[in-house]
Amino acid sequence: MEQIYRLEQIHKHFGDNHVLRGIDLDIRRGENLVILGGSGSGKSVMLKLLVGLLTADKGKIYFDGNDITQLPEKGYYPIRTRVSYLFQGGALFDSMNVYQNLAYPLKAHTDMSSQDILAQVKDALKKVGLEEIEHLFPGSLSGGMMKRVALARAIINQPELILYDEPTTGLDPLTTHTINELIRKMQKDLQISSVIVTHDMPTVYRCADRLAFLDEGCMVFIGTIEQARQSTHPKLRAYFQGDDRV
Repeated sequence: MEQIYRLEQIHKHFGDNHVLRGIDLDIRRGENLVILGGSGSGKSVMLKLLVGLLTADKGKIYFDGNDITQLPEKGYYPIRTRVSYLFQGGALFDSMNVYQNLAYPLKAHTDMSSQDILAQVKDALKKVGLEEIEHLFPGSLSGGMMKRVALARAIINQPELILYDEPTTGLDPLTTHTINELIRKMQKDLQISSVIVTHDMPTVYRCADRLAFLDEGCMVFIGTIEQARQSTHPKLRAYFQGDDRV
């Protein structure tokens, strides 16, 4: 399967804190890769490295076969039109209504007409199960609605890949299920690949084509869920304890 990203021996420090310790990982076109791990294991740091929000201290990152490890900020602009980032809190602009939040990337990066932008905003909202809410502001939305609006903004540029940072944190089980189903829908209907950082097991089970387990800055497992359930790694096994799924 074709690779979108390849990480080779990636290290990242914050002062004396060695967060990533020699990460090797490939991210494949067409799949949902779930990265599982506890708080502080380096999951979100790794996502930020992929789009240049952070810079690796050592190692190589390849995008579409090209070394992007030390790109200048402007060098990431073309990548960010192909790769969307769904932040944990949604990162919607509080001072903008839903339409303005979704229209922002189109106005910034395209020469589309106002009529075409409105049509694309409505279409993106429809894809995530929200309609006629363009006039609402983020402060009036529920947590689940904010996640779906953020997802609509993430798909509005028709990306190849979405990076999800804890997409279901703080959501109730029903809303978690809705978000997980939408992630699968984006993959099936729009052919959008995903990297999903989480510690939520329902998201792992519903969304993962492959699972990577990050522990104390090291990638200690990469494989299928079935292989993960048979792993002897104690921390990974703990996530599957009491699991009676077939």
